[in-house]
Amino acid sequence: MCAVSAHRTGPVPRHALRRGTRGFAAFVLFLTAWIVLAIALFVLPSSTIGHETLVVLVPLGIAFGLAHFVALAGVLRRRAWSVPLTLYLTAIGLGMAAFVVLLVGTGVDPLARPGSVTTFGTRAVAAASGSPAPRTVASPPARVPGTLTA
Repeated sequence: MCAVSAHRTGPVPRHALRRGTRGFAAFVLFLTAWIVLAIALFVLPSSTIGHETLVVLVPLGIAFGLAHFVALAGVLRRRAWSVPLTLYLTAIGLGMAAFVVLLVGTGVDPLARPGSVTTFGTRAVAAASGSPAPRTVASPPARVPGTLTA
């Protein structure tokens, strides 16, 4: 009687050595695609950026988000072109994140309205503490005791 092995005896395919990596990459691409699309479709149009700049940024953001879905499809189908596309998207995203960190580090708030006193730091502290956002409008003048106001 010959014993039959339940396991393959030949060499393991290369993709089997990276088990779980494809699934994780697909999950991260899915999340970042929705984040990029949400920023391009909702955050940018409601910001104080000029109309001429938005005409360029919104379509680029939508294209960048859709490129994430294209890379996601390539990763799930194990296509050779998906690896370089995913790495390019990663490099572009890290470059944009580094640029924003440099802006915030030098005191430029990319989300502030012109002339507002609220900074990125005060917004972050307010968001983390759960308190309402600080006011960006001028407060009413102080009342001087002994004077009548209408």
